[in-house]
Amino acid sequence: MPVNLLNEKDLNNYLTDVVYQGQETPSYTSGDFKSIDYVRQNKDGIAKAILAQYIKHRLRSHLVDKEDVPFLSKVEMSDDLPGWAQRSLSEGRDVYRFDAEKMTNSMQNDITEVRDFLYSAADNYIDKTLATAEHTKQSPKLRLDYLKTNNEYDTFEKVLNAAHKWHEIMAQRAEKIAKDKELFEKSLKGTEFVMDLPDGMAAYRLTTAEALDFESEYMGHCVGQGSYDEGVKNGSIQIYSIRDKNGEPHATFEVIDNEIHQCKGKGNKAPVEKYRPAVQEFVRQKRFGIFGDKMNIGLIRQDGQYYDMYHLPKGFVVKGNLSFRREDITELPDLSGVIVEGRFDCSYTKITSLEGAPKSVGGYFDCSGTHITSLAGAPQNVGGNFHCSQTHITSLAGAPQNVGGNFNCFGTQITSLAGAPQSVGGSFYCCGTQITSLEGAPQSVGGDFDCAGTQITSLEGAPQSVGGNFRCFETQITSLEGAPKSVGENFNCSYTQITSLKGAPQSVGGHFDCRKTGIRDIDIELEKWKSGFYDKKATLKGTIQKNSSSNKVSSAVLKSVKGNNGR
Repeated sequence: MPVNLLNEKDLNNYLTDVVYQGQETPSYTSGDFKSIDYVRQNKDGIAKAILAQYIKHRLRSHLVDKEDVPFLSKVEMSDDLPGWAQRSLSEGRDVYRFDAEKMTNSMQNDITEVRDFLYSAADNYIDKTLATAEHTKQSPKLRLDYLKTNNEYDTFEKVLNAAHKWHEIMAQRAEKIAKDKELFEKSLKGTEFVMDLPDGMAAYRLTTAEALDFESEYMGHCVGQGSYDEGVKNGSIQIYSIRDKNGEPHATFEVIDNEIHQCKGKGNKAPVEKYRPAVQEFVRQKRFGIFGDKMNIGLIRQDGQYYDMYHLPKGFVVKGNLSFRREDITELPDLSGVIVEGRFDCSYTKITSLEGAPKSVGGYFDCSGTHITSLAGAPQNVGGNFHCSQTHITSLAGAPQNVGGNFNCFGTQITSLAGAPQSVGGSFYCCGTQITSLEGAPQSVGGDFDCAGTQITSLEGAPQSVGGNFRCFETQITSLEGAPKSVGENFNCSYTQITSLKGAPQSVGGHFDCRKTGIRDIDIELEKWKSGFYDKKATLKGTIQKNSSSNKVSSAVLKSVKGNNGR
């Protein structure tokens, strides 16, 4: 379900920029498409208007459908918030702020792939509609909501898969075209020489639609086929190609306002490593800013200087983020003497070890989805979230001792929490693991503590203070002894074999869920817990979720229970 968003205007501006790439935003209605000539003359703008409806609906829903993403941050209560936001927060409903600067490289790449694929789909739809109109001698029957209402693209995941397949087909076509030597004669048409580069390479600026089509066919990506023609024509976008002495392209750049937005090799992948020196020299010489595809270029720009992210000097401080996400690497470069003030991301790579990781990371550290078997080499201090989920680790030995955000190790092979951080400012997720005990868990967790779906048989060792939710449902526990004394939000012990609420938290800020347990009469147990029969009188601000078929407690029993208050 989409989150409550404070700055809707900023998200809309971001989505508009995704479609129009800084160009003027045209406006159309269905009534504009009365003539074939009008549609043909305005084809690029109409295709983008069709694309915009999809992006502002489907992509928007995708971006704000999840809470735990870097570009959404929780908003704290303050007097300067709008009334609706203050009411939401006072009622316990979170409000979030969107920050485009915190979009990950992976997400930006996915969005770019989808945008270019759907622009092509809209362009083809217009061509087919024009062909039908010419055949029937009627006005073109174009629908601006064509993409948005197309069942093939009704989720972002569907269209992303389709975009991947589309790029794969283009890459295969490019391999066949590469064997046609006659195409080399076309390579310089519609280009302007820019500079010579190392190893006989050279840079060219592409100035015509024909040159863009050649680049697209040869490289197997989508710079051709009309999607960038108008931007190149009016000068709002510059497209550069890095080519060898035979005229063969090996890297393509999209530059807007002197900033690199994309750098792609063949098949929309990163340029081959042996061409990286030419790619980097071109960027250095042109003094480009680097907005996107930093990994593909291999450079970071800081204090007016460029640094090779694969060979950073000892003691270097990265003032922003450093990402190798989904990069085709099997080991990390030696960054053990480097400090990263922002985020460090090596997730979904083929690395087998964290040796070489930065010694300190100010933002989040993400090594999830890798082939690592140990956390040895991980930084000891992480200011944001630490993600090692969906890896092959069997132990938390080597984990950071201080994590300012969330600690996430779900979906791993760990059997124990020994080595877990001592302090976690956010949430701690060890759900879905093979742990049999909570011994070694942090004793203070600022957010949620989630050990649901594990093999634990006891809550002994659990944190004594949990600021968010505490989830121990679907575990093997038979008692709540050892549970936190205080839980800021919801407490969920449903689907367990507990037979009593003895040991339950004394304070629960949200809901108390005790459905499907081994308790014989849940109403009596709840009254004992709330009245202080087990320890002290419990405080519950939310509701109690229990089986609707629970037996009612007689007034005589309630009186007896209340008489034992404080025992």
